Amino acid sequence: MLSCLVGLALTGCATGSEREPVAKAHPQTFSSFDVASSRTAPKDLAAGSLNFQNADLAQVLAIYQELSGRTIIRPATLPAPTITVRNQVPMCRVQALQLLDTVLAQNGITMVLAGDTAVKAVPEARAAIESPPEITLAWEALPESGSFMMRTVQLKTLRPSEVVPVLQPLARAPNGILPIDARNELILRDYSSNIRQMLKVLQDLEKNSGR
Repeated sequence: MLSCLVGLALTGCATGSEREPVAKAHPQTFSSFDVASSRTAPKDLAAGSLNFQNADLAQVLAIYQELSGRTIIRPATLPAPTITVRNQVPMCRVQALQLLDTVLAQNGITMVLAGDTAVKAVPEARAAIESPPEITLAWEALPESGSFMMRTVQLKTLRPSEVVPVLQPLARAPNGILPIDARNELILRDYSSNIRQMLKVLQDLEKNSGR
């Protein structure tokens, strides 16, 4: 069964100049990485309005498409989980997308932004070969969600290959940590919540190594 708001006139977490999308989005599209304005974000979805009970994946993706304003691109075959989730608190459109990213990731489906107006729904095992957007937000501002992203980290005092064993337990995506010692860089490809943790650890390691 599916109970969910359809055809809403949603406004998002912020609009116009207040909205600061990290991946340059089309004015009518939204993503999990959009940044709300400093003012209180409007809560577009009341508690319980996003309510999936053993819903088919196609139904969930249809709501995702409506919330994001982006075309959903999917392969001919995908895992076919049934999705159950209900928002317990009011939330804005971007928070709802973060929630859906997380629920879908837990069910083996990764959502990958594709340009300004589309998002791919792919099996989690295939996410490693996709090209996610590079998100440059500070780690504190990254959503704690299953939103797939990339981040390039320029290390100052640490050798990239030496920190890989420290970061690996925090990673979920296979082969998602790429050290480039010649450039003193790390390339991270994983879910936002995982990269958030890795960036925090790197910050602490660099701070301590400089003492």
